[in-house]
Amino acid sequence: MRRGEPIIGLLTSDMRFGNMVKEMASALGVRVKHVLSLDELPLSIKVVITDERRRLDDRGRIILYKEDYDSIEELVERASEIAVGELRYRLAAAAIDPGKSVGVAYILDHRVIRTRRYGIIESLLDDLTRFMRTHSRAERKYVLIGATSNPENARAIAEKIGKALYGEGVIVKLVDESNTRKGLIPRMRGMSKDEYSALILSLRNILKLR
Repeated sequence: MRRGEPIIGLLTSDMRFGNMVKEMASALGVRVKHVLSLDELPLSIKVVITDERRRLDDRGRIILYKEDYDSIEELVERASEIAVGELRYRLAAAAIDPGKSVGVAYILDHRVIRTRRYGIIESLLDDLTRFMRTHSRAERKYVLIGATSNPENARAIAEKIGKALYGEGVIVKLVDESNTRKGLIPRMRGMSKDEYSALILSLRNILKLR
């Protein structure tokens, strides 16, 4: 364990769940200490994720229970934000490609932590709202929407997002999405064209948000 790095505790005997937590935390730049008993955790670790159903003696720590969160992503993001503490995320952003199905890349501090595809706008609004509220302490919060290929659709989506995130301190921006499909980086297996476009869009615009 390197001194001063953000780290979260993980209490579970479910290896599949444990591996998912580790993978997501790694994308956020946070390490995970996996244990089978709280006694095994160093006192310096102040936040713990667990899939235990019974409430545990927190022993001065913040314990986050899997069953209290709508998704593992939200759970890990919240734990990571607590672990980062005063080194809180400077930027929380979502880059959206409004294609046939809406592709979204979610970003924290210039790291793309995940991509998603949405067929229903309500699901997108729910996830965006949850993401921005989870990271409400970020210094800057943006939603970037590609507006070149279908500006009317982009404006309609921007209006709905603006209403959903009203009062959350999020800036919604329409941006140029041209050339997002020219293969600047390879597309990962299983990633849709719209997810890939959102990823490239985020990489092309994210440096402008520094």
